[in-house]
Amino acid sequence: MIIEELIQQLQKYPKNSRVIVQGYEDGYDEVSNVMEISIQPNTSHEWYNGKYINGDNVASETAILIFSNDRMRGSNE
Repeated sequence: MIIEELIQQLQKYPKNSRVIVQGYEDGYDEVSNVMEISIQPNTSHEWYNGKYINGDNVASETAILIFSNDRMRGSNE
């Protein structure tokens, strides 16, 4: 999905709708950050690995990462 497609999808919903991402093991967390990162295709084909990894070469592509800092919360919460 590219930004234009994401915007088109989001425009279908009320502007005050909460935006969430999947939680670490179960449930959902609020989006807390959006950042630009460099990615490249992941050549590892294990089912549990993502399609992309951090890019570190000239063939890398710029992507926008949407995530929640809640995944990094301590065990005391």
